[in-house]
Amino acid sequence: MECERGHDAGEENGFFYHDDAQVEAMQRRVDATAPLGDDPYTILRLPVAVRERHRDLYEPKVVSVGPYYHGRAGLGAAQQHKWRLLRDFLSRGNNKKAAGGLLGACLRAAREVEAEARRCYAEGFGLGADEFAELLVLDGCFLLEFFLRKGEGQLAAPGGAKWAWHHMYHDALLLENQIPFFVIEKLHGFAFAGEDDGAGRDALLDIFCKAFAGDLPSSRAIRPPSDKTIHHLLHLHYECNVRNPAADSDKGGRNTIGDASAASLAIWKQPAAAIQSPRSGEGAGRKGRLTSMIPPAAKMEEAGVTFKRKAAPRDVFDASFRYGVLHMPAFVVDEGAKVLLANLVAFEQGGGRAARQLDGGNLVTGLVALVGSLVNSRRDLEVLRRCGIMHCMLADDDAVAYFNHVV
Repeated sequence: MECERGHDAGEENGFFYHDDAQVEAMQRRVDATAPLGDDPYTILRLPVAVRERHRDLYEPKVVSVGPYYHGRAGLGAAQQHKWRLLRDFLSRGNNKKAAGGLLGACLRAAREVEAEARRCYAEGFGLGADEFAELLVLDGCFLLEFFLRKGEGQLAAPGGAKWAWHHMYHDALLLENQIPFFVIEKLHGFAFAGEDDGAGRDALLDIFCKAFAGDLPSSRAIRPPSDKTIHHLLHLHYECNVRNPAADSDKGGRNTIGDASAASLAIWKQPAAAIQSPRSGEGAGRKGRLTSMIPPAAKMEEAGVTFKRKAAPRDVFDASFRYGVLHMPAFVVDEGAKVLLANLVAFEQGGGRAARQLDGGNLVTGLVALVGSLVNSRRDLEVLRRCGIMHCMLADDDAVAYFNHVV
């Protein structure tokens, strides 16, 4: 009996030993998890269901940037072209005294920040440290040379093809197709060593901000302050083209949909969680859910509302509703705008460190939600087209379906 009791005790002790080890292992994972709302990533992935239903909006057509689409079939031609642009970028550099030349200096810098860059991604990927460092150098130098060439009036696409260039440009602004901006800064700093930090960063921001001018209708790109933290290229585009509504109101005289006089249209002053599709049926009765209060354009016209194109808007967000008249800037919808707006909305709503720090809040989401509320049918498009607000270069059914999806 003593032997049996001893055996039972041993099993019991062994069970508790195993249980304690599992608790400790689980506790280590709990401790290593970032607090809710404090995720360190800045480059995220969309939910699979969203991405797979709308691959044309969120996945690269010609060129991959970063690890998520690295090696994907169909992008090989642009991958070879990136090596040509790397060669051309290295020839610009004035820092060739470092051991191994400029390329060696860039690669050593990429290895130094490899772990930090890896933490910027919301999902893991199967690249080793050396392979990932090479990717950062190749893709970072590609982006720099591609946009430097644009500033010089050249199309840095294979064969100079305009269609390929436009696809590459929009591929570089996809939410999932990014590398950390601090990598681009390091590569630019090595190539153009000798400029002081302030002037060097201003020059870097100018390369991209000048290229972004005109991407959003009725807007002009403004370079953010030199000390502004930029997380990636889509974030920089956002900072160049999307205004801070609080800063604008401080300057006085701005009349937007967020004004008290236009409370029934105040979409983009709402927190992210309050912005719902007017057709989703979700969150009915939620305080602050105002998009459902905006009828389609044709019904508004039937009720006596007049639509007028704003002659001199501050930007594409400068809309107002007074005395039965909805004033809006011209709004252009083409294939490029479709992709850009969808990714800017996904960026605003996606979470992570970058989205938490946005000055614009939900301006892009609000704009697209407003247009989506107004456009439910071909009749609605015709109302906005007739008054000069909507310039639609898509088939009417495609445009209606697009706004049903994006917000």
